[in-house]
Amino acid sequence: MTPPTVPPSGPQQPNAHQPSAAVQVLWAKSGQKSEGEGWLPVLHHLLDVGACAQAILEREPPSTRALLAADFGTDTDTALRWTCALSALHDLGKASPAFQHKAEGLARQVWQVLPWQDHSAATPHGTVTQVLLPGLLAEHGWTSAASQRVAARIAQAIGCHHGQRDTRDRVPDRGTGEEWKAVQNELLTLVLQAFGLQDAPPPPIQSWSGEAFMRLAGLTSFADWVGSSFVLEGEPDPLPFRDPAAYLEQKLIQARAELDRIGWTVRQPLAPELRTPDETFAYLPSFAARPLQTLLAELLNVPSDRPALVLVEAPMGEGKTEAALYAHLQLQRAAGHRGLYVALPTQATGNAMYGRLRTFLGHQVTAGGGEAVTVDLQLLHGGAAMQGTYQADLERTAQAAARPNTQAPARSAEEQRLFPLPNEQKLTDEAESVRAAEWFSHRKRALLSEYGVGTVDQALLGVLNVNHQFVRLWGLGNRVVVLDEVHAYDTYTTQLIHALCRWLRALNSSVVLMSATLPDQTRRDLLNAWGVTPDAPPCYPRLTVARLGDAAPISRHIPGPRRNVKLRLRPLDPEVATLAAQAVTLAAQGGTVAVIVNTVQRAQQVFVAVRKLLGDRFQSMYQGSRHPERIGVHLYHARYPADERLDREERTLRYLGKQPATYTKKGAVHTEDMRPERFILIATQVAEQSLDFDADVMISDLAPIDLLLQRAGRLHRHAANEGRRGAHCIPTLYVAGLADWPKAALDAHKWKYIYAPALLYRSWYALQGRDTVALPDDLDLLVQRVYDPLCPALEGLTDDQERTLRCADRELNSLRRTHITTGGQAHIGEPDTFLELPVQPSRGEPEGEPVQDDPAATAGEEADEPRLGTRLGDESLRIVPLHRYDTVYLDAKGRETAQVATLRRDNWDLARKIYARSLQISRHDVIAALKANPTVRGNEHRGWAAHPLLRDAEPLELVNGEILLGKTRLRLDLELGLVYERLE
Repeated sequence: MTPPTVPPSGPQQPNAHQPSAAVQVLWAKSGQKSEGEGWLPVLHHLLDVGACAQAILEREPPSTRALLAADFGTDTDTALRWTCALSALHDLGKASPAFQHKAEGLARQVWQVLPWQDHSAATPHGTVTQVLLPGLLAEHGWTSAASQRVAARIAQAIGCHHGQRDTRDRVPDRGTGEEWKAVQNELLTLVLQAFGLQDAPPPPIQSWSGEAFMRLAGLTSFADWVGSSFVLEGEPDPLPFRDPAAYLEQKLIQARAELDRIGWTVRQPLAPELRTPDETFAYLPSFAARPLQTLLAELLNVPSDRPALVLVEAPMGEGKTEAALYAHLQLQRAAGHRGLYVALPTQATGNAMYGRLRTFLGHQVTAGGGEAVTVDLQLLHGGAAMQGTYQADLERTAQAAARPNTQAPARSAEEQRLFPLPNEQKLTDEAESVRAAEWFSHRKRALLSEYGVGTVDQALLGVLNVNHQFVRLWGLGNRVVVLDEVHAYDTYTTQLIHALCRWLRALNSSVVLMSATLPDQTRRDLLNAWGVTPDAPPCYPRLTVARLGDAAPISRHIPGPRRNVKLRLRPLDPEVATLAAQAVTLAAQGGTVAVIVNTVQRAQQVFVAVRKLLGDRFQSMYQGSRHPERIGVHLYHARYPADERLDREERTLRYLGKQPATYTKKGAVHTEDMRPERFILIATQVAEQSLDFDADVMISDLAPIDLLLQRAGRLHRHAANEGRRGAHCIPTLYVAGLADWPKAALDAHKWKYIYAPALLYRSWYALQGRDTVALPDDLDLLVQRVYDPLCPALEGLTDDQERTLRCADRELNSLRRTHITTGGQAHIGEPDTFLELPVQPSRGEPEGEPVQDDPAATAGEEADEPRLGTRLGDESLRIVPLHRYDTVYLDAKGRETAQVATLRRDNWDLARKIYARSLQISRHDVIAALKANPTVRGNEHRGWAAHPLLRDAEPLELVNGEILLGKTRLRLDLELGLVYERLE
């Protein structure tokens, strides 16, 4: 390999650059480590990435470019030049002995022109960039104290492109001799020349904000990922050494083509002409705008381009989701936002929302007469590989990209610049206009996609100290972010949500927060996080809007008419046998019964008891279907393998969702009315939030009042079912544990480990003496009473009950204080203090969304580190039940081997099948036993340990369907899921 020969450039220009021998031999990529053949000089890679940054920003909305202009304190054109040039300099640290020694053949030619150093303590090249850049910029005019402070922070932003910033002032092995310094300065000069900045003064700014850091760091990593995908093409082009600006223009064409390939299109308003809510949602049968939707549209219909916080507190059935989607259309047009992310509490709710958002986007794209535009939609959560619609969208998008478009003419460079859209055909099919590009399905890249739906955890990773958190924040910046069910989180996660809101505000995003109702203190905290003074809340239901920069919000009562439901309230003994008998009795009268309990074990026990009571009248709704003479029974909780859990979720909605239902059976799509005449659903909290199902009568364990009423919101939910509710024309809620002071039930049924006892005692008290609950009229009153931060004494309790309550109150307040402190320490800091805080080591890439009864707490890589992730909870582990016969099989019939130690890294088909059989557990004795005797899962090249989808999955080898771990027997049952049996 030889350095490129610089050809004569004709008559020499007065300021023409004469490249040194050193700059021509420094390498950034080689055929040994990258796709293609040959090698790539450092200068080429810097300019490639700078071109990608420029191509990305061309497709950003004007508002993004205006934010960069504010960051640099210059006009937009100058700010874009500095942004792209600085992004290009991210790998300046590769011009050092620390990096150059890594490819022996290429290093030999470097050592011929630059002094060799010992490389035993090689430093990451990103860290070298962070250390070198401020001093080099000083030689180009960045000499003032303010300029040097800004330069240091910019160096951190571009140097942390491999995941983490470094604040060390000195690093070993970085090449500080005069020869190295000269070539590093030469590279800087050539990059500045390429962007027309060789004579430019430093930006006239005194400081560099946290949000400016996130914008530059996120863009740099994104551009680096795109630029690093350029295939090596043999010996390098000598052009950039002679004319870097000309080379940059060439690479812009390649960068635009690469963005076309991965699906990064121009960011433009989804609705060029804003229609009314009725017109926007005309695709929904019988849609008519609700008062909430009309009021929110009016409050946002003002001549302002400022982002907004929207806080919606309204009961189920008010149309909160459609209101949020329409608000997105308004804010996207007014504030120039570039997309939408909808964050939900669970994977199940994320799956359900994916279909709704997909339909919405498809209809908006095609509503304007078939304009040539497609949008990308990603599903973001740990189980996305199992969501059928999303996986089909990925496959369809990949197939469409692989098909040559023979009708589309070749596009010139100027057409690429002016019209950076990869699709020019007319679109008439809503499904075809919504794609899911594979490039963005990677977990670190997913929030770069224009539209997304998933768990709140994926957004919260942006404010945790994990690798590339700044990419996530850049993806969420200048966007509309919707957080649904914000009441569903504990104090710790709520602190992270506050931090996220502060960062989104700083990054010019709008935020829509939705909840059935919120404790008053929670509402005040959320408004404070947005930087406005909380106002006195109007009557429930209410709507609050706060524009960026406003001192106080605008709050309004949401007028009627609305659906009012008076629930009949009945106490029930909490014993399993009582619940089962009551469920059977109610189902025998006709209609659908929902039984929602607080733990998986209790759900399994109720199912077994119901099955025994029914005898020949029992009909499994998982293994069978409706039977005219039997009572269908369906169990749904989190402790099933992923594919079975998804199937059970789909069946829950098939039988109890809106009718007619559309489902797939044996490969054929069916649409018919599937609501059973007599049916019992037995479920845990996974059925509590955002699943749109309708029950005729409900039995529920005692729970905190907001969650209990959230469950009750599934009673008589769909008006179309009136007249077919059997004997249950009056919506009735049976509450197990409501009859007597619930301390014994909390102990016996382990509810005290699921919910704070103080909240259960106060919820129990709030419902005493009531025969009915009016929804939504009583909803806010009951919630404020239970969550009163003053914890008032309750009249009529016995002395023993008062002592128990006071003790529980103290425990809850202590836990809240701990969670506030822990949550405050877990995140990266505030936008205005982030860069002042000491840099903490990364906690790696925590994973895990809640599986409710088996909470999956996110964790760091080090076992002795505190488990500070997006949620607090017990340690969790992803397991894959396998079946041992002569070898280990994935299925109970022994048809497909699990290949635990031999799976190839490129065998994604089998990896997905294996992942489909996985589930997360949090039982501590089981996890301890598995960790004490880990299974050999291959190595870094083969086996589960090598595959990205399975590297954290632990095999669980079953013999005859069970295994004994310590004193706990685990059994996988087709109906019950994973069953624990403690042996005394």
